[in-house]
Amino acid sequence: MRHRSRLQKLFTTNWQAKLICLAAAVVVWFMVNHLLVRASGPEWSIDDIRLSMPE
Repeated sequence: MRHRSRLQKLFTTNWQAKLICLAAAVVVWFMVNHLLVRASGPEWSIDDIRLSMPE
């Protein structure tokens, strides 16, 4: 029973700050995904990557 109350306290303490941080992380992830991954810029092929960074 003590374990359950400790988990409940962990999740209910400062829940507003945790929710704001989670929302900010989701927004940053969507921005990076949109700007870097789905950008219409030139894409590198695997051969270009191997030439620029040899193993």
